[in-house]
Amino acid sequence: MAASLSAERKGDEIVLSLSDGGAEEVLRMWALELAEALARLEAPGYPTMDPEELEDEPDGYPNYTTATVELLEPRGLLTLRKVKLPGPDLLEFTTPSGSVYEFEWPKASAYLEPLLPR
Repeated sequence: MAASLSAERKGDEIVLSLSDGGAEEVLRMWALELAEALARLEAPGYPTMDPEELEDEPDGYPNYTTATVELLEPRGLLTLRKVKLPGPDLLEFTTPSGSVYEFEWPKASAYLEPLLPR
């Protein structure tokens, strides 16, 4: 089943709800930190994984960028990854529980952008 993403802005915070059709995870964080993390995913020269750490990258170059956001609730880090693919890039969220949710980058970023500070 496809993952679903919903978000709500509450003052300076943003609440993300992620679901894979079963259980739902609700994550609360500062909206500015999420905005900065998403911007880092697109910044040229932002650090990516070392090529030797990649398992399936044929040309030896990283095919994704990674940023983290410290969550207010639940405590822990949310890892965001922009995966560059032929076709639409993906936005992956890895939660403190270890769950991974994938969304098409253009759709997810267009959905989140109006909720984030500029």
